[in-house]
Amino acid sequence: MLKVTTVNLSPDTRSASVMPDPTELGELSAEEFVALLARFRAIDPVQNLEADPHLIVTARAGKFIVRTGQGRLLLYDARAITTPFAELTAEEILAHVDRLAAAPAPADEPTAASAKAGITPNRGIAAAILIAGLALNGYTLYSVFYTASVNEKPAVTVLTDPAEITAHQHDALGTYATGNQPGDRVIEVRPESVKFSELGAHGGLADNSDTYRLGRHEKNLCLATVESGVIDISNIDTLVYYRDTYRRTK
Repeated sequence: MLKVTTVNLSPDTRSASVMPDPTELGELSAEEFVALLARFRAIDPVQNLEADPHLIVTARAGKFIVRTGQGRLLLYDARAITTPFAELTAEEILAHVDRLAAAPAPADEPTAASAKAGITPNRGIAAAILIAGLALNGYTLYSVFYTASVNEKPAVTVLTDPAEITAHQHDALGTYATGNQPGDRVIEVRPESVKFSELGAHGGLADNSDTYRLGRHEKNLCLATVESGVIDISNIDTLVYYRDTYRRTK
């Protein structure tokens, strides 16, 4: 079973608008989940841009976020939201998030001697298990609250004055990177789109593009993309994208 929460989706999951709180759909069967994805990908593109609707899916393989755009389904790891998305079909998403972990090998039947030895509890092991459990619970709480903060929809005011758009777009054009080593991420701002890539990567999931509109986010200029979130423009040489800083390289 899959546990699904919707963000900025109507109760019938057929339209999108900004909602004050997420909606818990509870546990869905595989068939219900695929049907939900079919409705989700058909959402009006304008509503999708304005509301940024998405699904939070908890399953055997972990926690995931599903977004849509132009009829496509985009899968993100909820605990690594800056990682580029994977474009998959509904069936592929189901197979990915609901995959079974390898079953452990059955233990050998205990002998009488080993059963007797196992009667005495090992307090050291018990204490270690307790500490590990507390640490895991703490990390789980951190992950939940961090994911919620990352996925909170930014308030963006889109620029409408043509002269202002032209001036700010001219200043923003260029290439920015988190560093100069293989694996560092790159954003290239073009006149009508942004390109995401990694240094040293040759295509694949790390190399994709998105369209954008210029706007203001918390009084700062920003690039509001259709599918990839908001890129803040700190100054003429610096972008901030999901808390990572990108410096101009050209």
